[in-house]
Amino acid sequence: DEPKVLIAEVVVEGATPELEQLVYQVISTRPGSTTTRTQLQQDTNAIFATGFFADVNAVPRDTPLGVRITFVVRPYPVLRAVQVAGNQVLTQEKVNEIFAPQIGRTLNLRELQAGIEKINTFYRDNGYILGQVVGTPQVDPDGVVTLQVAEGVVEQVTYRFLNKEGEPTKQRTRDFVISREMDTQPGVVLNQKTVQADLRRLFELGLFEDVQVALEPGQNPRRVNLILNIKERNT
Repeated sequence: DEPKVLIAEVVVEGATPELEQLVYQVISTRPGSTTTRTQLQQDTNAIFATGFFADVNAVPRDTPLGVRITFVVRPYPVLRAVQVAGNQVLTQEKVNEIFAPQIGRTLNLRELQAGIEKINTFYRDNGYILGQVVGTPQVDPDGVVTLQVAEGVVEQVTYRFLNKEGEPTKQRTRDFVISREMDTQPGVVLNQKTVQADLRRLFELGLFEDVQVALEPGQNPRRVNLILNIKERNT
């Protein structure tokens, strides 16, 4: 039951000719037809959904022949570079490789998100199970995008000795006997493949009946504590 108004003209302001044509393609408001407030909001959402625009406003104005609708848009800048912060294992060279097809073109959030997913896939494929892009990309007016990453740096490694019932018990094995077999140490980025290799070396000592890994958040929310729950053999 929304009131409808007759559209006399539809105008796009603030876009390049190419992006202007894109706007006309995705909106449903047309001269000579009627529209409602809901339809204008849907058109605004459709423009945002293209990924090219940081801001969109539909501005109606009465004219003798009907209402002129002006879509005032603000495109993102041309993408100049993508840089990362908080990284240890992800190299700038890898980031450049991922985003190379987008450099020199108007920034598109959908394409940027696809690149972010490639970064997350890089972490998973290489065993960095906690590595990912976090937060919202920061877009500089000059076209430089900064991505924050959390890689899961190990804050500390703790040994918990348990009896057969899974209750805390007194340890017999000295800490250094365990730590010298561990490549996973405080300050390194947690890697699943490395942890698995660490566990294999610990079992090869013949001292342990079972070693289970647990992860807990560190004091820094982007870091992690590695817990080894250890059951010793009766030797």
